[in-house]
Amino acid sequence: MNYCCVVGSVKEEGICPMCMRPSLITRKWVLNNYGKRYNYIVYKHREGAHYSNESPQYSRSLRKGTLKKILIDTINSESFKDGLFSTEDARISLMRTNQSVDMDSVRDNLYQLVELGMLKSVKKGRRVYFINAAYSDRLSFVDDSLRVILKDVDDDALFKRHASIATVRNDKGWPLYYLPYKIFGDSGIKFSELQFKALDITNKVELKTVVIEDNPTEKRLLLKLIKPLFPGERIRIRFEYDWGEPNQSFFHTAATYMRSFNLTFLGNGPLEARATQSLSNLNEVRDLSKSIKLGKRHGWNYVYTLRLRSIEPFSVIQFRWKRIEE
Repeated sequence: MNYCCVVGSVKEEGICPMCMRPSLITRKWVLNNYGKRYNYIVYKHREGAHYSNESPQYSRSLRKGTLKKILIDTINSESFKDGLFSTEDARISLMRTNQSVDMDSVRDNLYQLVELGMLKSVKKGRRVYFINAAYSDRLSFVDDSLRVILKDVDDDALFKRHASIATVRNDKGWPLYYLPYKIFGDSGIKFSELQFKALDITNKVELKTVVIEDNPTEKRLLLKLIKPLFPGERIRIRFEYDWGEPNQSFFHTAATYMRSFNLTFLGNGPLEARATQSLSNLNEVRDLSKSIKLGKRHGWNYVYTLRLRSIEPFSVIQFRWKRIEE
């Protein structure tokens, strides 16, 4: 039986499945006498090359839903580039982690992720591209209530310990697998230095955090839920991190309507505290300073609390303070 060799495709880098070393990849294919196509990969090394057949067998051997989960993790990983990508781009990224899958399986699962709201499809000419929906309203949700606590753990009025407890509700018509969050700070810091932790209080499990952007003063994150949050369902989330406030100012922007918002500062020194609420729909700034309550709590001599109800979307709540020398 004769085979007709057809010229290979674009060269790329990947992990050789034979020796598990990084290598230059060349994809090739051949036709037999019956016109059936067989794909194979050449992994080139300095001392020679390894060959690997490429077929749908691996994809069929995966349990139902496994490839979809692998794709979700791959697309939302820090190494995956933002912007439009093709089926081949996703497949190449899978190959870097030694996941040899066929194009049809990758394409089918990408379209399933479009249905779930994880991706959007964009047609340019005859080609179809995909884009991560992490920044779109497909992954948005409603914070029914939010409680933010800042602790002055170093007694320097920087209140670096931040904790947020939110009751999250899915108000969309599709399940959510991730929750997008942004956190900001006055000083430049790497995400790895924040000691960030996220917890699903409802299911009592720690959540995996995917870092989308790690800018010096802004972090864009995805919290991976342990199970899908279906339409109408609620979940309680807690996350905390350490990030000092040298400008002695903290603000929160309400992306959606909130039933309640509580802000608490725990310290052991008196503060001159002020608070404002900016209302985008009324182009108005309200002074909330007189609504700040002062009290005590176990271990903390000065506890400043601001409690608000019925927060309108895009309202900006800002709390400013200055340490009063005793």
